[in-house]
Amino acid sequence: MASLTGRRPIAMGSATLMCLGALCAVQAAGAPRLELLGQPCRSRNVLAGRVVRDRSSGREMLVMTNMNEASRAELIFVDWEKDTARVFRAPKGAGSWALREVAGDRLAVGTFYDGQFMLFDLRSMRWAKSYGVPGESYIWNLAIGGDGRVYGGTYPGGRLASLDLATGAVTDCGAPAPPNLYLRTVSATPDGRIFCYFMTEKPTTRIYDPSTRAWAPPPATLEGASQGALWHGFFLVGDHAFAGRDLTPVTPVPFPVPPEGRGSWTVDPDLTTPDTLYLRQGSVVYRCKAGETALTRVAEVDLRGGRLLAASAGGAVLGVRGQDYFVLHPGDTRLDLRRIPGETAPRPPHFLEIDARGRVWGGPSFGQTLFCLDPKTRAVVNTSTVTDSGGEVYDVAFIGDTVYAASYAGGDIVRYEPGRPWDQLGGHNPRTIVSLGQRGYIRPTGGIVAGADGKLYSGWMAKYGVYGGAIAITNPSTGATDLIENPLAQQAITGLAVGDGLLYVGTGLGANGLPDLANQAPRFGIVDARGASVLHNEEMPGSGSVRNLTLLPATGLLAVGAGSQLRLFDTARRTFAPTPADVPPITSGSVAQTDGRTLWYGSKRALVSLDSLTRTVATTVQAPADIDRVAAGADGSVYVSCGTNVYVLRR
Repeated sequence: MASLTGRRPIAMGSATLMCLGALCAVQAAGAPRLELLGQPCRSRNVLAGRVVRDRSSGREMLVMTNMNEASRAELIFVDWEKDTARVFRAPKGAGSWALREVAGDRLAVGTFYDGQFMLFDLRSMRWAKSYGVPGESYIWNLAIGGDGRVYGGTYPGGRLASLDLATGAVTDCGAPAPPNLYLRTVSATPDGRIFCYFMTEKPTTRIYDPSTRAWAPPPATLEGASQGALWHGFFLVGDHAFAGRDLTPVTPVPFPVPPEGRGSWTVDPDLTTPDTLYLRQGSVVYRCKAGETALTRVAEVDLRGGRLLAASAGGAVLGVRGQDYFVLHPGDTRLDLRRIPGETAPRPPHFLEIDARGRVWGGPSFGQTLFCLDPKTRAVVNTSTVTDSGGEVYDVAFIGDTVYAASYAGGDIVRYEPGRPWDQLGGHNPRTIVSLGQRGYIRPTGGIVAGADGKLYSGWMAKYGVYGGAIAITNPSTGATDLIENPLAQQAITGLAVGDGLLYVGTGLGANGLPDLANQAPRFGIVDARGASVLHNEEMPGSGSVRNLTLLPATGLLAVGAGSQLRLFDTARRTFAPTPADVPPITSGSVAQTDGRTLWYGSKRALVSLDSLTRTVATTVQAPADIDRVAAGADGSVYVSCGTNVYVLRR
């Protein structure tokens, strides 16, 4: 809590004192209140990087874009020789995939979730201007056209937008590849046109000519390509080179190539510059400058999910892996991770769960980390990356002291034992026990639950470009997993509860990279966990998803969230029971139960309790801000998160 030391005393009249006295009397009598436990969720999510020269010292710096949806996007300038950093928080945007140095000693940044072109002045080290792209929430990456403008592809309109660096004018160049929602990558060709890759419904490519403002299909030889790089006047894609306005294939390629017999190789479009070419062959990185007849072997390192971001003039290659960055020098064979310097700002928890010891677990939206908060001591541990796949943990379940995390984007279920030494790089702790992405499911929108039978049950959304979902039943000891695919309909699983060998299931209309399903309703149903037979299946019209399924064993009822509407399902009669008319809508992303009969959830700022036996509803307390997540411990303690803050309910 903030100290009052040094603050001016506040003059109070007798009426004010009487009111404060009455308030103290109420609190003393046990009025419920929320007690702040802290801001435990601290995690970075670096998405792009470049090497720039510091204008004052002349030293090279690695500049990275970091995501923070609460305090806004950041630019982190790292002096890797000193292992120090300076952080510059952006005026807009939650984060950025798009970063490029542009004319005028500036950096151009394209943001999400507000679709902004932003400029950062490298001489004054200050943010300059910001220009929005109307109707768009993402700008994915950036390229410079022949007209000197900065071009970026967008989501959800699948549009090409440009920024005039001199005037700040933003131009909508069109969306020539509907119904694709993503213009995911843009690349400049040698003559200044923009090569564009659209996804995910009907992946396709188009070329935009800034001089004529016209679109055209690419040559047949470039069909299926997604991103290119400029080097020495050539347009390089994969293991091919193209020349001229017609982008004619150049055979053989105009540079030395890696040795045969060691697998395929490809151009690295993020590292390659017009002067220096970088090639990747498995875990080996090669470099070649224009005019050289042999490749320089830079390093051979398994990045384990890390990404190479940029290369320095001195020959170092720099990258990021989760909360760490690394520098590769010629001859390196080991990944030397260094924690990104500087304090990490707090972030909102993506989920909350309480373990048997009463500790609060959560993690951020993207960043692939976990935090653990001890409410008694307020001690917090934030982990490093829990899996090699990028993304985020959606939920955790507990079997004894072991934590099982379900995460996007690899569709991973991760086993973590907090009491054992951390060795994720060694594959020991935490350890991925199954990756459902290999079977077509990547986002655990239904969460993960530990059943009384010792198995793990999780609900999933299908991969990008595919509608559907599955329930995964996993043996936590072996990782062996059975899938029940599309049990109620070809829809994502968005809610899951487990009891007495039955799976209570909710579905949703959303999908990865696709519009919501049209002319359908989400569903609620019951599936026999042993035989996978469907015992109950009904539509829930009027909402986009059925979620927050929570069993109330003392009354035999199941809480069901149909969008924001709370419904009560009688599990014995298998029919929906009457719900009190005064039940407020559910606006929190999760709900919880205590004593087997009381349901807790957030309705805007109100923490609502519903006694499922008496069917009485009460607003227990008003939170300082809208309640995002609600969780409860076995001892009846109730926890909520509001933005970056986590509270416990004191009754």
